[in-house]
Amino acid sequence: MSRKTQITLTDRQHAYLLGESRRTGLSLAELIRRSIDKVYRPALRPAVPGYEISLGLWRRPDAAVVGRRPGRRLTED
Repeated sequence: MSRKTQITLTDRQHAYLLGESRRTGLSLAELIRRSIDKVYRPALRPAVPGYEISLGLWRRPDAAVVGRRPGRRLTED
């Protein structure tokens, strides 16, 4: 199944696609479909090796967090 979608391009975007279409022999629609597949299909996107580290600091944690810590009690400021 396919769907028809209307989009608005800037003059620069249209000119670029038109040039690519002439160069490659592909239609504008096919160029757009290929672009969407390359950018928005996570399974096909290349993975970057490495690690992600997250760190968080909270000045005033909520009562549930403080209540679970041994030796800590809530105080009112």
